[in-house]
Amino acid sequence: MEKINKQLPIKMLFIGVVLLLAACSQESKRAETATATDAKSDTRLGEDHTQHTMQGGEMAGMMAHMHRNMEEMQGMRSKVTGDPDYDFAQMMSMHHEGAIRMAEEEIANGTDSEMKEMAQKTKEMNQADIQKLQDFLGRHAPTAGDTTTTMRMMKPMKSMMDDMHQNMGRMNGKNTDQHFAQMMIYHHEMGNEMASEFLKMGKTQEMKQMAQKTINEQEKEIQELKSWLDQNKE
Repeated sequence: MEKINKQLPIKMLFIGVVLLLAACSQESKRAETATATDAKSDTRLGEDHTQHTMQGGEMAGMMAHMHRNMEEMQGMRSKVTGDPDYDFAQMMSMHHEGAIRMAEEEIANGTDSEMKEMAQKTKEMNQADIQKLQDFLGRHAPTAGDTTTTMRMMKPMKSMMDDMHQNMGRMNGKNTDQHFAQMMIYHHEMGNEMASEFLKMGKTQEMKQMAQKTINEQEKEIQELKSWLDQNKE
């Protein structure tokens, strides 16, 4: 009996080791299965992303420019001074940069001669305006003011972006030229809303004239782009 009692702990230890090894083996198998499942899921997601990019590549490009532009302008919050003229010059410079990037993509990837010509005109016009705005910023010392007031100029961006996203389904299957035309309409509308808001608070005649010039030029382009889209629906 004493011998059996001495052997019992050894047997129990052996059984415990066997059970532990068996549990580890099962856990390893479960881990391998989960890893394989995750790998398949990652592959499927990658394929879905690739397919989406292939089907909407042009839209992704123009949309990416729009989002980058909006993010850049949102990032200007820390630079807002409360001086409406100074802040407008900053915001409109950044806004024009977005138009230039979209125009450059149309010039590089578009196929319609009329749209490529308009993109070239847009690029040159916005580059010239940026230079004027930067010149103003270099010689106009901003006066401290209510930043909440000048931030109103950015208010139209959110509603415009929401509207743009809601209507993106209409652009599925469209080409680069059609994407450029539609995105530039949205972009110009945002700029005109911003310029109109500035005219309610602007102080210097120079910037007020610049804002009105922007509205007039961009409204003309909006009508031209809409007309082109009506004639090139397919």
